[in-house]
Amino acid sequence: MAQDLNRKLVVDGLLKVEKSGFSNLVLPSLLSDNRLSAQDKGFISVLFYGTTERKITLDYILQQFISKPLKRLDREVLAIMRSGLYQILYMNSVPSFAAINQAVSLCSSFKKTSAKGLVNAVLRKAADFDITAAKFSTEKQKMSVLYSISEEIVAIIMNDYPDTYEEILKGMLITPLLTININTTKISVDDYKKTLAQAGVEYKGTALPNCLEILSGGAVTNLPGFDEGHFFVQGITSRYAISTAGIKQGDNILDLCAAPGGKSFAAGICLDNTGSIISCDPNPSRLVLIENGAARLGFTNITTLENLGQNYREDLGNKDIIICDVPCSGIGIIPKKPDLRYKQLDDIDRLCTLQQDILRTAARYVKTGGRIVYSTCTINKAENQHQITEFLAAYDNFRLVKQNCPVSGAENDNNMVTFLPHTTNCDGFFIAVLEKVW
Repeated sequence: MAQDLNRKLVVDGLLKVEKSGFSNLVLPSLLSDNRLSAQDKGFISVLFYGTTERKITLDYILQQFISKPLKRLDREVLAIMRSGLYQILYMNSVPSFAAINQAVSLCSSFKKTSAKGLVNAVLRKAADFDITAAKFSTEKQKMSVLYSISEEIVAIIMNDYPDTYEEILKGMLITPLLTININTTKISVDDYKKTLAQAGVEYKGTALPNCLEILSGGAVTNLPGFDEGHFFVQGITSRYAISTAGIKQGDNILDLCAAPGGKSFAAGICLDNTGSIISCDPNPSRLVLIENGAARLGFTNITTLENLGQNYREDLGNKDIIICDVPCSGIGIIPKKPDLRYKQLDDIDRLCTLQQDILRTAARYVKTGGRIVYSTCTINKAENQHQITEFLAAYDNFRLVKQNCPVSGAENDNNMVTFLPHTTNCDGFFIAVLEKVW
């Protein structure tokens, strides 16, 4: 199939994302055409996600050669130039002249023939622009442009990590490998490794015995043992959060913010189908994800409940373990979700209040001697260390549990563990475990 159609699909997708969509929802629709080869789909995926990820950088360069603000350009023309420039700067497999010629050609496809001269001239100039020599008004702007992350998020990272912020931002351009958690209630780790080897799937081990990083094999559902429930997708950060909870067989567990279910499933492995897990979410459609996952994995001790984590219910008390993977800004998973690079953070104060409310509700559920696992997929200290400090100041009957994280590069700050992308090659993540001592 001709590459120009692939590029048109990418531009269509970029326009959909800009208007109302999320990139992870738009891409499958782009790839649904059964005429696309595997090579076509690979090209479309790389170009679509890459252009989305590098939008701030691309726009900065384009603006150097366009007299009017980019927001006044036709949306179609801007999307064409963004995708064309991404190919020139970041896709070594595409010659610059080909990217420019195809971008000019796309103007006709989107009925923007009058823009051909502009697209041709701008891309030719932009191709030679040296961004490393650019002059920026502030360090914050420089970091935002170089690493294509909103100045608002950059400001948080610069404030929280004044000595390493550039390394962190650079690390956010590297997507972690697909990691799976082996369901040892059905198959041993060694036996599953043999299954992967027999299927020709390449993998490598991690610091956590149950978790493997998958290097080949295509779609997750095509990996051996998927239908049989031999594994589920889960990063080592989430798996570590559960491994440090101290779960014992027979424990009764409450997962207050459970969907899509990964931490409940990891807890299910620890229980080996003993005890009980109540997995909560306020959205019924997300509860279905947990139910379907539990059924595939063979966990009969997981039940779901439509419930807001911050709302206390008398019937949910006296639990051994409370899992609080609270709603957060998601800054730590930016490498996996490029849309988050441009997320507005005007709801941070609301999120922090909600996080504290959920944590304090958890304190009412857990029995003496029980534990609360508090985790987020952000590296914003206001949502992490500051939340734990505030909680402990109000609840002197809780203490932080000692953590000995085996993952190289993880930071331990008084038994509060942070995974930073540039040192761990993992999602940005935070974990604290609190024990009720009386």
